[in-house]
Amino acid sequence: MGAIGIWEENGRRFGEAGLGARLSALGHDTRVLVPGQPLAADLDALAAEAGLLALHGAAVAARKIEAGAVGFPVLAVLPSGSDDAAVAAVLGVADEVIREPVGPAELAARLGKLLELYSQAADCCALTLCRERQEAALAEATAALSRRVSALDCLSKVHAVIQRFGQPRNRLYKDIIALLPPAMRRPDAAHVRLLVDGAVYETPGFRSCAHSLRIPLAGSAQPEAALEIHYETPDPKQPGIAFYEDEAELALLVAQRLGRTLSRLGAEAALAREREFSALLMDALPGGVLRFNRHGAIVFSNPRAAAILELQQRVLAGNVFDDAGFGAADAEGRPLARADHPFSQVLATGKPVYDAALSVARPAGGRRFLSVSAAPLFAPDGGIDEVVVNMVDISGQKAQERQLAHALKLESLGQLAAGIAHEINTPVQYVLGNLEFLANAFGRLIETLDGLAAAALDAEGDLCLTEELARMLADEELRFLLEESPSAIRESREGLDRVTGIVLSMKRFSHPGAELPMAVDVGQAVADTLAVSRGAWKFAADVRLDIDKDLPPVLFVPGDLHQVLLNIIVNAAQAIEEQHAATGGKGHIDIRAAQNGPVVELAVADDGPGMSEEVRQRVFDPFFTTKPVGKGTGQGLALVHGILKRHKARVEVLSAPGQGTSFILSLPVANLPEIGR
Repeated sequence: MGAIGIWEENGRRFGEAGLGARLSALGHDTRVLVPGQPLAADLDALAAEAGLLALHGAAVAARKIEAGAVGFPVLAVLPSGSDDAAVAAVLGVADEVIREPVGPAELAARLGKLLELYSQAADCCALTLCRERQEAALAEATAALSRRVSALDCLSKVHAVIQRFGQPRNRLYKDIIALLPPAMRRPDAAHVRLLVDGAVYETPGFRSCAHSLRIPLAGSAQPEAALEIHYETPDPKQPGIAFYEDEAELALLVAQRLGRTLSRLGAEAALAREREFSALLMDALPGGVLRFNRHGAIVFSNPRAAAILELQQRVLAGNVFDDAGFGAADAEGRPLARADHPFSQVLATGKPVYDAALSVARPAGGRRFLSVSAAPLFAPDGGIDEVVVNMVDISGQKAQERQLAHALKLESLGQLAAGIAHEINTPVQYVLGNLEFLANAFGRLIETLDGLAAAALDAEGDLCLTEELARMLADEELRFLLEESPSAIRESREGLDRVTGIVLSMKRFSHPGAELPMAVDVGQAVADTLAVSRGAWKFAADVRLDIDKDLPPVLFVPGDLHQVLLNIIVNAAQAIEEQHAATGGKGHIDIRAAQNGPVVELAVADDGPGMSEEVRQRVFDPFFTTKPVGKGTGQGLALVHGILKRHKARVEVLSAPGQGTSFILSLPVANLPEIGR
């Protein structure tokens, strides 16, 4: 308790006479007040004579009102003999009265009880206030919890609606916005609108209001998509508030969930489109697509792959990439080793393989040529999970390449036809001359024999057989015929042998021959090519040969090797002819062949004008030529390069201006046991 004020009148100072001291002894702070002065603000109680209270009752009453629930206890001291009316009048201001005479002890006791009563009343008031506050806090917490539960229930229902897979999107939107008004603080006054997919979805009876909350649907990939909540009026209890924090939070959570859902639906739709596109692409691809698992078994085949491999007509033991039913072979027809298969190469290196040429056996016979590319599909652990193989049927292309090569070969023969005809015509002409000579000789011999016969039969005539025979032997013309006839027969035979050789060379050169590589005699191939192309080079150059006698055969398609040699030799002859066109002189073409380990090196060198570095770098480019228009197509050496590459052979070109040109071919030696297998 704080200070206690004491009022006195008539000069009596009962506070000092004993009340103040008594109250001080009890631990109270007493102050003697001057009547008529304002009551100090720090006073907590008042002990005063009744007259003073009556005089200053308004000030005391105001102080009691100011104290409020804490209270301001007042003890009035009445004169002796005061009646009940006086007591009642004083009690209008005071809380307790006491009549004089009163001793300090009694006065202190009565005042102590009054203070204790007020202290208890203050404690009760504090308890009541605390209880009311607790009840209000509990009510607020309960309301907040109820709103939270309502929000969670709303979010749970929203989640349940979203999880209904396969439902139409407009149904999804309508069901979600119907869940929001019941979860708001004023459901009857709430209106919800959803702008999405270029359409507007609203709750029944929707009205656009001034008090609204708009939340964009982030992540929906729709800039205009938004969730709107409208209130007709602010909260009557809180006019300054249109939306409470929990309402805005719920709307935000629903908008975010809806935005993520739209993003997922968009991704699922895009994925579905991609899957549909992939399926259509697999069906429409001109090439075949296979997927092998890491063990090599086929796990997927598009229709084109099934058609190329003719899977429906095959009986496969394991349905794996190296199944014996496929009979896989390389481009040269050799059985394909397991390690050389594109699947094995990808599995071993983890890198793609492109445009590997191989062939497979067809169920009905024959082979199908394929261009195969393969790439790995990696698992999450980094290992190869599958190998994807793309195959293109190049059987038609292979046939066209063979036809084109044969056509180019025939075209070359056509261009050389005049020279070949001349080469055949020369021996034919002197064979004809010799035959005419022999015809004359036999005519004279017949005449001589007829004369001898006549002499022998005319025994009695003038003819003498001995004389006739001597005359014939002395005939110079007859003797010449007899001496030259054997030579004419020998020369005719040589001419016919030469014609036969040219015809056989042309036959070997122009015949399509085998489609697969075989053992080829390099020396014979060079001889055949020189015989066929003699008309192209004999007036331009002399050919010098240096071919080892013990040269092993090479692995090549015979017609392809003839084509390579023909193009190189004719190019050399044309280069030399161009260089010596002004003088009419002749150059040289040197052809050398020797074994160098696993290859036979065949060099064709000329002493023509040579090539610049720029021309040498482009010599194998298709359609590149240094000849005038109409005299070169630029296909000859490009064809040479393609043939050599297909046979795993190499070519090196050495040339410089004024130093001639050398083509050095490295041809693989034939493994005869492997070819015969």
